[in-house]
Amino acid sequence: MHIGILQTGKINASIQDEFNSYPDMFETLLDGNPHHFSFTTFDVTASILPDSPDICDGYIITGSSAGVYDDHVWLEPLFSFIRACSDQHLPMVGICFGHQAIAHALGGTVVKFHDGWGVGNRQMTLHNADQLGTIIDQQIDDSSFSLPYFHQDQVTALPEGATVTASNGFCQIGGFIMDTHILCFQGHPEFSSRYCKALLEVRRESIGNSRTDKAHASLPNGNDRQKIGSWISHFFASHSGQSSHFGHACNTIS
Repeated sequence: MHIGILQTGKINASIQDEFNSYPDMFETLLDGNPHHFSFTTFDVTASILPDSPDICDGYIITGSSAGVYDDHVWLEPLFSFIRACSDQHLPMVGICFGHQAIAHALGGTVVKFHDGWGVGNRQMTLHNADQLGTIIDQQIDDSSFSLPYFHQDQVTALPEGATVTASNGFCQIGGFIMDTHILCFQGHPEFSSRYCKALLEVRRESIGNSRTDKAHASLPNGNDRQKIGSWISHFFASHSGQSSHFGHACNTIS
């Protein structure tokens, strides 16, 4: 199964030599699961998108420092591409900014949250586990999960027909599904603890010392990122009957 990774963000320049790219992080996350995937990365920030949605069997939209409300030339073409993929019921996974971008493109609401940064490992209550289990073709017995979080923006209203799957007191829409082809998480299953520690220090001044220190203290507790990676893997595999026409890989937005 061929997965397109829509790269909407880059590693901060001050630590980029220490860590793999976001697409590499996702490949590592999914390579640890039993399903076989191949990948192509499309640098959306360089105005590169696939020629058509069916170039790949499914898509991951990465995190980003951008907001859906920003004035970047690549945002509107990305939103249009998301809508085209959704119209064709191609499987899409949105992570952090990707979660927000899918919600926004399909009619939801995203804002810069009034209470500032959500960072560190955070426990989320799981909702609608039966529906979630159906689209990942796996029984879910959990009532909660923990992921690394690193965000200022939040989805505050879902698109019509979407269903919330995760929440806590800080983030009311920490995940959602839509029909059988959209799976989104505000958290970062692709982030290692080492990367979280480095990024927290890069952003310490913006986040604030108290919140940064509390986030650092949460990291040794561990999280469920490998489990969520397995859910994502099963989600894509459940759509493996759909065929792609991988050939002309991408175009540049004019």
